[in-house]
Amino acid sequence: MKSIVIVAGGTGGHISPGVALAEVLIELKEKIGYENLYLYSLVRNKNNPDLEQAPCPVLWHNLPSLSSNFFLFPIRYSIQIIKTFFIFKKLNIDVVIGMGGYSTVSSILYGIFFRKKIYLCEQNTIPGNVNRLFFRFASKVAFSLPPKNSKIPCDYQVLGNPLRKKTIPKMSLKFFEKYDTKKKKQFNVLVMGGSQGARQINNIVIALMSHEEINKQFRFRVLTGSALYEEVSKKSQKDAELISYSDNMKEHYEWANFVIARSGSGVLSECAAFALPMILIPYPYAKDDHQMANAKYFELNGAAIVVDQKDEDESHLFRVLDQMANDVNLLNDMSISSLECSHVDASKDTAKYFFSLD
Repeated sequence: MKSIVIVAGGTGGHISPGVALAEVLIELKEKIGYENLYLYSLVRNKNNPDLEQAPCPVLWHNLPSLSSNFFLFPIRYSIQIIKTFFIFKKLNIDVVIGMGGYSTVSSILYGIFFRKKIYLCEQNTIPGNVNRLFFRFASKVAFSLPPKNSKIPCDYQVLGNPLRKKTIPKMSLKFFEKYDTKKKKQFNVLVMGGSQGARQINNIVIALMSHEEINKQFRFRVLTGSALYEEVSKKSQKDAELISYSDNMKEHYEWANFVIARSGSGVLSECAAFALPMILIPYPYAKDDHQMANAKYFELNGAAIVVDQKDEDESHLFRVLDQMANDVNLLNDMSISSLECSHVDASKDTAKYFFSLD
C-alpha cells in the first residue's frame, strides 16, 4: 500500500472527524503498512483550525457546488475531476476514505475508475445523498450513529464519530460529579449552533436572558459562530458571555452542566463523550431532516430533550429549562445516558475496522 487520502471538505462536521482519523492512522502507520497519508479538502477551508493544525499534508481542490453558475458547472466540475485524477495518480493513492458530502465525489470516482479501495464515513442516521450513491462501491462504511434504514448495500458497522485527541476528556464527569446540589448554584449552560453558528438558537437564548427568573438559575456561555458574533453582541446584555469561535472545546464542555445545541453528529458525539445532558434544537431545513433523526436517537436513549421549532419564540425552551431546574435527578439520568451513547475510541475503532487490524 503506497498512499492513503482522507477526503474531508464541506463543513466542520466533515473536517473534524477526518482530521481525527488522520491522527490515529499516523499512530498505526507501521501496522497498516502505508507510505504516505494526505487530507484532501476544499480551498475555502484553508483557514479551518483543524486543517491548519493537521497532522499530515493537506491537498486542496475547488470542486464547484450545485449552487454555482449553472452553465459553467459541468465544465468546472469535469475539470476538477480530471485534476483530482492526475493528483492522485501522481501520489500513488491506493485508498480513498470519504468523510461525506459533495466534495468527496471526484475522489470517490477516482477510486471507482482505478479500482482502489474506498472506505466511507457517514455521520448521520439518515445518510447523505453522496454516500448513499456510492455505498455499493465502498469496501466498508463506518456509521457514527445507527442508520435509520438498516438495508445498507455494503459491509458497515456503527462505531461512533471520530473525535480529535484534544477533544477527548481525560475523565467524563456525570452531572452529580460536577454540580453540588447543596450549594444551589446557577447551572452552567453551553449554547452552540455547530461550526457555523445558528442565528435561531442565538436569538432564542438572547430572549431567554431577558427573563429575570432564568438569569437567576442559569449562566449562559454562547458560542455564536464567527459570522454572527457582532449581530449577537448588539442584541445581548452587556454581561452576556459570548464567544465567536473556540478551538478549545474541551474547556467549555468541562465548564458546562448541560448544552443547548443543534444536532449535527460532531456536536452530539463530543457532548456524549463529556456526559452532558442535551437540549437539542435541530436545524429545521437540513436535508432529509437528518438533524431531527440524529436528535431523536439521543432523545430515545434518554440523553436529550428535543425542541422542534422553526421560529424564535423562547417559550418552549423556557418550559424545558424550568423543568430541568426543578429536577436535577432528570439531569443526572440524562448525563448517564449521554455517556452511554458515547464512543470515545471511535477514531481507533474506525481505523482498525477499515484496515482489518486486531
